[in-house]
Amino acid sequence: MVVIVNTLIINLKSSQDRRDFQKRQFEKLGLDFEILEAFSVADLSEEQYQKFGFGWQRPLRKVEVACFLSHQKAWEEVLKRNQPCLILEDDAVLASNAKEILNEIEQQQFPDVDLINLEVRSRKKIISRTPVCTLDHTQVELYELYQDRTGAAGYILYPSGAQKLLNRLAKTAPAIADGFIFSAYELHCLQAEPAVIIQEDQLGAYGLLQQGCFDSTIGRSEHFKPEFSSIKEKYTFKKRRLAGQIALAIRYLQVMGRAEKRMIKLNQEKFIQD
Repeated sequence: MVVIVNTLIINLKSSQDRRDFQKRQFEKLGLDFEILEAFSVADLSEEQYQKFGFGWQRPLRKVEVACFLSHQKAWEEVLKRNQPCLILEDDAVLASNAKEILNEIEQQQFPDVDLINLEVRSRKKIISRTPVCTLDHTQVELYELYQDRTGAAGYILYPSGAQKLLNRLAKTAPAIADGFIFSAYELHCLQAEPAVIIQEDQLGAYGLLQQGCFDSTIGRSEHFKPEFSSIKEKYTFKKRRLAGQIALAIRYLQVMGRAEKRMIKLNQEKFIQD
């Protein structure tokens, strides 16, 4: 079985432990990958930070801007190659049958799909009530993904999706990477169940053994409390936050007749253990 989908792993040059982990993991899976050098905080000028870090619903940390720019670099690579790519953050842990799943997804040759999310991250998603496709051999189901709130560690991006994201970026400020991707409702997204990918920091939450216990080089935003330089700035961000929440509510109202909000299942037995 030959899997031709390109796999791009976003990795900081300084994170050798994560590169080593991915090399071991992909050898076990029988898959190839390429390293896409991540944009680091050291690469981020103060001018860039001021330009990119203050247009979302809250001020972004420099590490979040660098993470976003790394994903943008991956989108540009997908467009350049004009081929779908599996984009991974370097702490992504893959199911042991990932090769078979990727092979079956390739064979589907979806004509109008922009992105397939393979990840789960301890939060409910809004998906279609019934799958649009069931992969014959692996029995993985693909659902319409109407709304996601967190997680950009593992997704297949098609050239059409890359173009839509870059078009959006031309008129919309950067955000945390997953927030930007999944607020782009112009994307036609699917969700895989059982999930194929989980981040290393989520293994314990799903009853799995820790793999490498990496230090976070991106920084998670689930419990981040922003600081504001003035009352005026705080009010500006609060208005953006409210607008974002309204957009989420409108999206849910648009799809609620054909959707459900629930957790995505994960098959513990399919994950590689050291």
